[in-house]
Amino acid sequence: MGIDAQIAFWINVYNSLIMHAYLAYGIPQRSLRRIALFHKAAYNIGGYVISVNAIEQSVFGMRSPRTGRWFETIISTAMRKKAVESKDISSRFALRSSPLLCFALCTGASSDPVLKVYTATNIREELEVAVKEFLQANVVVKKSRKVFLPKLLERYAKEACLSSDDLLNWVAENVDKKLHDTIRKCIDSKSKKASLIIEWLPYNTRFQYKFAKELTEKPWWV
Repeated sequence: MGIDAQIAFWINVYNSLIMHAYLAYGIPQRSLRRIALFHKAAYNIGGYVISVNAIEQSVFGMRSPRTGRWFETIISTAMRKKAVESKDISSRFALRSSPLLCFALCTGASSDPVLKVYTATNIREELEVAVKEFLQANVVVKKSRKVFLPKLLERYAKEACLSSDDLLNWVAENVDKKLHDTIRKCIDSKSKKASLIIEWLPYNTRFQYKFAKELTEKPWWV
């Protein structure tokens, strides 16, 4: 596969694997069980047993923990695959992927991006659309001149190595003109660092899939 086909493949496998895990094991009601599910659920791909976490860490090479994974540092030693296995997966499947993947991966949480099917031919454009749709639907500006950002953007900033100022400017450039102008007013009127303007919206792990419109209208393969 070419690089675009691989990226689309692994995004779709990741999202499908999590949905399949809910069907197989049920919907976890506690955060610890939710974390365990992402370690437990796995597919055999090319002779490698690959979990949700392995796709994030060994295939996509994400450095930051998944949003909402509160106890990851505590239980990782007991529940992660052996380092040798992770290295094997990484050496076979690792991609030089984009931080924009944060807006394509869906764990079924209420605060997650919309679930879509991604294609090899248009993956770059589809990721850009996913970013703009997520920002437009989730970024809020209050009269207090505070910009409320979803917690997922904190992870994106870490993956993209963006400062708070750079992140806020990036958000402003990827929303419609009305929201862009409102964000710029907050920045200009405060004359402060973005870290003093940004308020983080809590990440809601409540089970709720949001499906892309095209998935509800007709089968995506038609």
